[in-house]
Amino acid sequence: MCRSFRRLLRLLPFVLLVTTAACTPPQTEDAKLQVPDLDPGSGNATPWTDLEVEDAADDFHFLVVSDRTCCARPGVFRGAMPKVNLLSPAFVVSVGDLIEGYTENQNQLNREWDEIESFVSELDAPFFYTAGNHDMNNAVMAEEWQRRFGPSYYHFLYKDVLFVVLNSELFGMVGQPDTPVPGPWEQADQMVFVRSVLAQHPDPRWTIVLLHQPLWTHQDVNEDWLEVESLLGGREYTVIAGHYHQYSRVTRHNRNFITLATTGGGSGLRGPAFGEFDHVAWVTMRNDGPRIANVLLDGIHDEDVSNPELLSGLRAVANAIEMQAITSTDQLFSEASQRVTIGNPTGEVLTIAPSVARRTNFDIKGLVPVSIPPGESVELYLRLSTEEPVPYHSLTTASVEWIVTGTVGDRPAQFPVLKPVLPLSKYLIGKTDAVEIDGDLGEWGELTYSAERQGDILTPELDPADVSFKFDIREGAEHLYVAVDVTDDDVAAHADLIPRAQDSVRIFIDPRAPELRDTSMGAGQAVLGGDMAAQVSTIVSVGDHVKDELLGFVEETNANTEISLVRTEKGYAVEFAVPLSYIAGKAPNGESWSEARISVGVYDLDGGSHAPDTLHWQPYRYGGASLPGSQVFVRPGP
Repeated sequence: MCRSFRRLLRLLPFVLLVTTAACTPPQTEDAKLQVPDLDPGSGNATPWTDLEVEDAADDFHFLVVSDRTCCARPGVFRGAMPKVNLLSPAFVVSVGDLIEGYTENQNQLNREWDEIESFVSELDAPFFYTAGNHDMNNAVMAEEWQRRFGPSYYHFLYKDVLFVVLNSELFGMVGQPDTPVPGPWEQADQMVFVRSVLAQHPDPRWTIVLLHQPLWTHQDVNEDWLEVESLLGGREYTVIAGHYHQYSRVTRHNRNFITLATTGGGSGLRGPAFGEFDHVAWVTMRNDGPRIANVLLDGIHDEDVSNPELLSGLRAVANAIEMQAITSTDQLFSEASQRVTIGNPTGEVLTIAPSVARRTNFDIKGLVPVSIPPGESVELYLRLSTEEPVPYHSLTTASVEWIVTGTVGDRPAQFPVLKPVLPLSKYLIGKTDAVEIDGDLGEWGELTYSAERQGDILTPELDPADVSFKFDIREGAEHLYVAVDVTDDDVAAHADLIPRAQDSVRIFIDPRAPELRDTSMGAGQAVLGGDMAAQVSTIVSVGDHVKDELLGFVEETNANTEISLVRTEKGYAVEFAVPLSYIAGKAPNGESWSEARISVGVYDLDGGSHAPDTLHWQPYRYGGASLPGSQVFVRPGP
């Protein structure tokens, strides 16, 4: 940080002039991007695009913080200060509303200003105050501002950029737009100041105007503000305000007028689409103007954002939420009780607040918040039910979100743990005579299993009008048969791509013991570690395809495997036949198998996308929320 900047701020409280030389060393040859000479054999090829760096001598970064108050949320603004330091701006500016204010009680004002100044003191960079309506709405508060900070409107220069900080409460107080805030300053004097500063600096490379209220949004725009806009004239400028706690950008006079969201102030926090989020505005000042990046506070972390010890602790807490599997041999479901055991492996009290994150076609009751002392555990019992008995296979995965709050290691932590909820049965494989593998599903009749809603809780929901599928599994004398009927409004086939990069069906058949077929792992680990190779796995694509080097294909591994895919009016259909003897070879020691975990899913690419959506029938076995005991099919008797 340039310490002279701070000294100048105190020496020149009304007009601050900061020259480039004061804080920026002259550009030297060593400061330029230098690359070595390349081997002539490389020709004109280089491992970089160009050498015109985005780092001109006049470029700089500054940061804007927004409203903290009007129902300040504890910890947000103060927590932003070390995050601002991580970004290392040249300086930080505010758009006001830093204290709750609205009082003439001097003790209260002292407490509030002392608090905010203690937060600001944590910054490495200089901080520039702007008066908001919560900071100054009566004469006592105006006088306190003057005592602490001097002028309530001022300007400064940095690298030929003019910053004009205005007191919007002199234009008119909130609730009394025709009445300037009483106190040491007059609005007429502020207007003299504006005219003078703009006249003294007629041609800076850019002008940044900072104030609290976005006065241009008022139904009857203040005449003095309209004059400010007129005085700004044809120069290049940007206006930045706060006040409404909701982000907005409008264009006036072909210039950007920006209203920021919050840095801890009251907010519905409905997200970027609503303009409701906690952020700082990260401004890169370039020769062609400012580039503004709204950096959400949740996205700013230091280099120790995570470490193995912290991850281990978080996993221990997440794994301490154990939901008993609900399994049955019945075919119809109507109600069940599910035990949930929640342990506390930390050294501090944990609070757990559960709620249903995704509702499906059965009800979940019995979710209550709990507080768990260190080293202890509690039990909850969830009640799952349907209004009428329904087949187990027609139930769709629901989810419960457990919000954990406490201390993990030495850090305060609050994080969600998402768990799937699905009553399970073992599904009987039907018997059949030999099936002709031609893609014609007419001989199958009505297919038993249907995936119209996403079966995996961590995979995005898909519109059934976009993609859905039905499937069935039957056993013949020598083969296991799988039929899949896919409804897809936009079928994508690419002969020059691998199967995973086009519309396709994937089928896993795993006859191994439950402890092997239920092992939780990621897809990459399953491939590299050999788990996928240890079972029958295939991807059947709509079009011809190039070989997928990542996954082995059973049709290449076993000559007696048959696959057929045909296009239909509503999408496409797949028939798959794999020898029973081949499946037995995947069982331990080639032993006879009585049941298998059989997973069916559909890849769907729409609109030229290169990243497929995936629709699962039940939780994806290689996803982050797999469900042991799911997708188990039992062979028919003799």
